[in-house]
Amino acid sequence: MQTFHHYKQEIPVSNEYRGLVEQLVAHRNKLGFSQEELAHNIGCTTSLIHKWEQFKRVPSGFMFSCWVDSLGCKIKITPKESQEQQS
Repeated sequence: MQTFHHYKQEIPVSNEYRGLVEQLVAHRNKLGFSQEELAHNIGCTTSLIHKWEQFKRVPSGFMFSCWVDSLGCKIKITPKESQEQQS
């Protein structure tokens, strides 16, 4: 499992987060935006976009929402299915 390095401990990359990032990267590519163009739209460095997309850094909640918004997307929150509902 891939992990983020956070201070002196490693934090696993959840499947949900991995899926969100993969969707954002796919949408950026579909729109034809380079990492540089996305960085300019958000107001951050290109290297930061690269690190987010490679799971080397985690954006703050605000920066994550800027990332989503700059691609013309929105986040929809839905509850996970419980074990009982999956059966």
